[in-house]
Amino acid sequence: MQLDTTRRVGQTGLHIPVLGLGTCPLGGVYEAVGETVARATFDAAWDSGLRLYDTAPWYGLGQAEHRTGRALYEKDRSSYVLTSKVGRVLKAPRDRTAFRPANWKGALAFEHHHVFTYDAIMRSYEDSLQRLGINRVDALYIHDLDSGYFRSEEELSARLGDLEKGGYRALEELKRSGEIKAVGAGVNESGMIDRFLDRFDLDVFLVASRYTLLEHDIYFDEVARAGKRGASLVVGGVFNSGILATGAVEGAKYEYGAASPSVVERVGKLADVARAHGVSLPAAALQFPLAAPVVASVVFGAVKPAEIEANVAHFTSNIPAAFWSDLRAERLVHPDIPLPADA
Repeated sequence: MQLDTTRRVGQTGLHIPVLGLGTCPLGGVYEAVGETVARATFDAAWDSGLRLYDTAPWYGLGQAEHRTGRALYEKDRSSYVLTSKVGRVLKAPRDRTAFRPANWKGALAFEHHHVFTYDAIMRSYEDSLQRLGINRVDALYIHDLDSGYFRSEEELSARLGDLEKGGYRALEELKRSGEIKAVGAGVNESGMIDRFLDRFDLDVFLVASRYTLLEHDIYFDEVARAGKRGASLVVGGVFNSGILATGAVEGAKYEYGAASPSVVERVGKLADVARAHGVSLPAAALQFPLAAPVVASVVFGAVKPAEIEANVAHFTSNIPAAFWSDLRAERLVHPDIPLPADA
């Protein structure tokens, strides 16, 4: 797969590159990332040919959007695709001296408020443009409106109701007016694609960690349904928070925590097949999702230039068809899941 290949997003006029940079790690999700290293990482992404950049207010509480904007604002705006997210509004804390941001390392000192009303969506969008220093984004995702963040059914239903009553209308207006080209939802939990499709006509879903070489059960219901409705997928979290990049080593991370014995065993089997064919497991993880026609792009995160260079090399490497067929033979991939060898 070539980096300059693009695919259409849903039924829109937006075409996006098949590989992009996700900026969550550059917001400090695992560790604080210094300004010099962050800029070098963006420069390496650009120099490697990456032209899709995804960010969000949540990442580092504005830090990732600031850094993305500083890296891109002098570039020809027509030469890259930029996406961000809505649903969180950042505000200065009441006690500015004592405030310490949670969840992030090296984040900016702002509180976040998870809101999906009409006014909140509009403010989130405008604030993102200001932080980016770029006056246009190509697509907006409704961010983290799922059961991982709203754990009770009552709360989740109430937030979906806020979106139905006003927030989604804001996104429709932005798209209809030409401010953005596509509207999507970023989801982390299985079941949420269905819940969105029951209510809204979305163009794209950014799915984190749920459609990967390691786990892909959602293909047969949610992914297939999205495709039938004319929506695309952008796949993030292809390494399942790390274990498909590192392999089943001691301390391997899965879902931001320690991997269970069953996950370690399954990854070990995937690695055995990869080793037998001289294939890098991260390369297989990056290339796997795009075999499904509904998938428009894969985005990966990085915190240093070397990670950019390695992942671009993995993505563009040749993987023999026998590797993919052996995954099926070992029942590590369902026989009806699309694989690159099928193309």
